[in-house]
Amino acid sequence: MSMESFRDTTRQILENLLNETPKADRYELIEAYTEALTKLYAVESHKLLTEVIEDARTRLDARLSPDPVRQTIAGVQTTIQDIWNSLWK
Repeated sequence: MSMESFRDTTRQILENLLNETPKADRYELIEAYTEALTKLYAVESHKLLTEVIEDARTRLDARLSPDPVRQTIAGVQTTIQDIWNSLWK
């Protein structure tokens, strides 16, 4: 998901930095690429936060639904997510 796109974009930015190093002022390069990486981080973080919020909203809507099937599905999704999260800790 975002991890791979973030890594690919970061790699491209760093390749550009290495290619431009002999041609440009070191301080200006550091400033320019620091800004580029900061913007990239902000964009990717925003995407991730949006996904988390949408997922939480969907689960909350399902839990508050009067339909018992949707409530059961939301419970199963929460359990799977808890298992997934515990594997990464």
